[in-house]
Parts: sequence; structure tokens; C-alpha cells
Amino acid sequence: MTEAVTEGRLEEHELIQRVLKGEREAFHPLVEAYQKQVYGLALRMLGNTHEAEDAAQDTFVQAYFKLRTYRPEHRFKTWLLSIAAHLCIDRLRRRRLEPSLFSDHVDSEDADADLEVACPAPNPEEVVIHRQRQAALRAMLAELPADERALIVMAYFNEMSHEEIAQALGTTVSAVKSRLFRARQKMSRSRWASAFQE
Repeated sequence: MTEAVTEGRLEEHELIQRVLKGEREAFHPLVEAYQKQVYGLALRMLGNTHEAEDAAQDTFVQAYFKLRTYRPEHRFKTWLLSIAAHLCIDRLRRRRLEPSLFSDHVDSEDADADLEVACPAPNPEEVVIHRQRQAALRAMLAELPADERALIVMAYFNEMSHEEIAQALGTTVSAVKSRLFRARQKMSRSRWASAFQE
């Protein structure tokens, strides 16, 4: 662990201790540090900016009230993204029961910026291809079951290790590896996968 990472975790630990002692304002730096990552995970999983904003807000509310359950031997980020992923999985499962209440499409252009597979150059043709790939990626993610979507997002967008994902989702590393493999296979067989085969 690098010195910078160690200092960051020590600072987080101090903030958490202050919150637990009743200093509510000490929670704000934790929100600021992770709000983009939490929102990004929620947007990729839910595909809808309004739902993602709600899920991100719910994540921080839950984290605040469950802070005593956080174990400092684990990364705070992993614990926080675990809460976000479970909230999103619950929302996705509710969608199947109440399809008229939810939309499974991204309703804002800023979602492309958050799903980034970086566009290498501002060439108009490449921009069009880039946008088509972003749309295909969203469609491929939307086809996955909620738990597999969470795995893909955590592994490839939040760059979490297999160990961190296993910890976040309450499963084993071997289960994470096999489920990730299955999810990648499903994505490669998707009708949208051709956008990445050029």
C-alpha cells in the first residue's frame, strides 16, 4: 500500500470516527470523495439518470445510518459501492415486477460521458462510432440480470478486484470469477456485440 493510499485511508478513518461521535458535517468530505463513483455505478446499472441520482442519494443515506457496521480493515470505497450495488440490484428486480414505473434507457446525453470507453480523436466519423458503441454497451448491460450487471460494472468500470467484488456482494472469489465469465459470454453473444467487432 502506497503512502498516499495509507494517508487517504487514515483520513477516511478519522472522518468516520468523527461522524460516529456525532459530527455530522464530517460525513460531507466522504460524500464528496465518492459521489462520482457511486453515481457512475448507479447510472451504468440503472441506465437512467433520475434513478441513478436517487440511488446515489439513497446510498449515502444508508451509509450514514449504517456507518457503525463498517469494518475499517476493508476499504471504505468497497463498502460504499456494495451498498450502491445492492440498492441498484433491488431497483432492477422491482422493474421486472412493475415495468410501467421504470425506464431502461438512458435519458440524458451526459450518460455517454460516464460510460466512457474513451473516444481517441474528435474526428466526426469516430465520434459517431464512439456513440454507437456507447449505445451498444448500454444495451448489452441492460440485457444482463441485475447481479451480473453489478459484477461487470464493478470489475470493468470501477476497477474493483475479484476479492473486493466478492466482499461487496457477499460471495466467494471463485463465484465472482465464474459469474463474470458467464456475464462476458452473454455480452459477447448479444446482438449489440457487433459494434465492438469492427
